Amino acid sequence: MKRYIYIIIALLITTKLSHGQYAYFPVEGSIEYDKTVHVKNLLKRHISTLKDDAFSKKIFEDMIDKVSETAVLKKKLAFRGEEMSLENVEQTHPPMINNLLRQGLLDYQQTVYQNLEKSISKSSFDIGGSPILVQDSLLKVKWKITNEYRNIAGYECRRANGVTLDSVYVVAFYTDQIPTSAGPGTIHGLPGMILGLVVPEQHYNIYATKVDFSQPTLKTNIGGRRDTPMTRKETQDKLKEILGRWMSDQQFNLVMAAMLL
Repeated sequence: MKRYIYIIIALLITTKLSHGQYAYFPVEGSIEYDKTVHVKNLLKRHISTLKDDAFSKKIFEDMIDKVSETAVLKKKLAFRGEEMSLENVEQTHPPMINNLLRQGLLDYQQTVYQNLEKSISKSSFDIGGSPILVQDSLLKVKWKITNEYRNIAGYECRRANGVTLDSVYVVAFYTDQIPTSAGPGTIHGLPGMILGLVVPEQHYNIYATKVDFSQPTLKTNIGGRRDTPMTRKETQDKLKEILGRWMSDQQFNLVMAAMLL
């Protein structure tokens, strides 16, 4: 009897080891995300940063009573090996949300490309109809991994708290079952794909809703041929020169973080 028990235990151990040896770690695929922006809270945050004589202050205050509590924006990430790209998914929104999107208050609708092996990050978006192309090294993020876990889109994800752009606090949930060290934006640097991201100061969170391992369409060439690439510092200096006299430092920093994340 004992012999049979030992045989069964040995078979179970062998089966478990076999599954471990052949665990599937995808090297390419696509991920769909929902970005939920807490619109009223974000507008209140902007109002708190405005100069006292700012013309837009009264406009924002009137808007808070009329605008929806949240807006959901859809994103799609494609990855292959050490490369990723992120694009926006076209949607229909209420007129007031569309207006806020055009102003860049809810989202700059960036197209992002990153080469993790070469430490290259590119981001393309518009400001007032003018194209901006940011090209720089990968964003620096200081991470602290915790023991908190959450299931996102069917994956067990581990929480990590991070600080980037000097003082912007972020919370990420990553899975090591997808080894590409990227996420829905320029945030990266964890031992796996970020399936959940929260940025408290920007009043938004992004969570994966679907993961697909079919061959992705990776967008490696972003921005127009005539767009002049600028580093993050050059972008900040140029926009400070244009917007600085209209914005407080606090509001400008809030806007820059939204552009660069």
